Amino acid sequence: MHPFFSVHFFVFLASFSLVACVSNSERVTCDQRDWYELGWRDGSQGATLDRLAFHQKDCRSAIKSKWETLYINGRNAGLVEFCAPENAFELGRMGLPYLFVCPPTVEANFLSAYRRGQVARRLELEGKELNAKIDTLSQQMKLAADEIERRRINSELDSLRKRRAQNDRDLASVSK
Repeated sequence: MHPFFSVHFFVFLASFSLVACVSNSERVTCDQRDWYELGWRDGSQGATLDRLAFHQKDCRSAIKSKWETLYINGRNAGLVEFCAPENAFELGRMGLPYLFVCPPTVEANFLSAYRRGQVARRLELEGKELNAKIDTLSQQMKLAADEIERRRINSELDSLRKRRAQNDRDLASVSK
């Protein structure tokens, strides 16, 4: 056997064995999992209850009801954070979907803030479009061939700047 081949084969074999040991030691059995923490994390991210089945899919032993209870309690605790109006506003503003996971007691407040966030998102996007149009017209103004074209561009710029100012006021109002 060629010495170069045997050295590389040995390194590969040692690396593979090490990786196998690490992945086996990192595996946590279903009994060792922190089901409350899993539930809390999923709840704080607005995941549906279907996520529990995802976590349980690799549990070969019989699924224990205590795991489910711990998970649901943790998820409910996480939903308190997720369903907060401040979070709802940011979710709407980022354009993220809401999967209707909040309890009925807080869902109306959540949805109100979420919709305000969606309006803020729309206003922010409109503001960016207005700014781009203003920049384009400003460049055209520099290249305008005559006074008539400069007046037309200037009139358009004034109109766009007024719309942008109104958009900024609307955005400030919705973001309060």
